[in-house]
Amino acid sequence: SKSTENQRYYERYDNNINDNNTFTNEQLPEGAIRLAVEINGDEDDETIMKVKDLNPAMCFLKPKEGLSALHASRRVFEIFKANDIQTAVIHHFTTDTDDSNELALQLGTNVGSLLTDGNGDGVMIEETGGTKFSVNFLRSTSFSTLQGSRMRSTKTEFVSCPSCGRTLFDLQETTADIQAATGHLPGVTVAVMGCIVNGPGEMADADFGYVGTIPGKVDLYYGKEVVRKSVPNEEAVDALIDLIKEYDMWKDPEPEEEEQTEEAVASA
Repeated sequence: SKSTENQRYYERYDNNINDNNTFTNEQLPEGAIRLAVEINGDEDDETIMKVKDLNPAMCFLKPKEGLSALHASRRVFEIFKANDIQTAVIHHFTTDTDDSNELALQLGTNVGSLLTDGNGDGVMIEETGGTKFSVNFLRSTSFSTLQGSRMRSTKTEFVSCPSCGRTLFDLQETTADIQAATGHLPGVTVAVMGCIVNGPGEMADADFGYVGTIPGKVDLYYGKEVVRKSVPNEEAVDALIDLIKEYDMWKDPEPEEEEQTEEAVASA
C-alpha cells in the first residue's frame, strides 16, 4: 500500500490493473477497506475497461516511463468516457527536482493541461531522489494546480494588470500586500489594477476591484460599481477588507496546519 496523508483515516489496497491478483471490493485482503488500482497507460483497451467491473474507490494514473504522459493519459480518459466509467482518477506525478518553481512548471505542464480539459479529479505528488519539500508546500502546489485548472477553489483568485507607465502605485508590492491580507477566501476574486484607463474592463468578472485613480489614491469596486472613491493608498488594503466584510464574503483565516512528513500528498 502506497503512503498518503489519508492513511491516518483509512487503509487502501493498491493494485496495478495488469496484476492477475487484482481484487474486487468484495475480495479485499483482511484489514483493507477500499480498493484502488494503478493504470500505467500501456495497457490494452480491454484491460483498462476492467475498471468498470472492479469498481474501485479511485484509480491512480501514472504513465509508464518512456510513454508520452499526455497522449497516454488522454487515451485512458477516452476509454473511460466511451465506456461510461465514472471512477475518480488521481494523477500520480513523480518528480526529483529540488527547485520549487521547476516543480510548479512540471506539474502545470504535465498534469494541469489534462485537468484543464476535465481529465482527472485530483493530483498526488511523489518525490523521488534525495529532495524533500514540506508537505504543506506540496499540498499548496497541488491545490494551486487544481484551482488554476478550475477544478477546485481553495483560495482567493487574483487578477492583475501587467503594469505600464500609467500605473499609479507599486503594483507588485501592493498586490503582495493584498494577497497576504485576503488570500484565504475561496470563491472570491480580487482584481488589482494600476490605473483607471483599462482597469475596469480587465477586471469585469472580479468580485472586488482595487484601481489606481490619482497619485496616492485608489477606488474600490464591488463588481463593476465604484463603491469607495479616492481612498488613500495607506488605508486602501484595510478598506478593501472592510468592503469584503460588508458584502458577507469575508472569513477569518484558519490557523496554519501542523507540518507533516509524508512523502506523497493527495489533493483530490
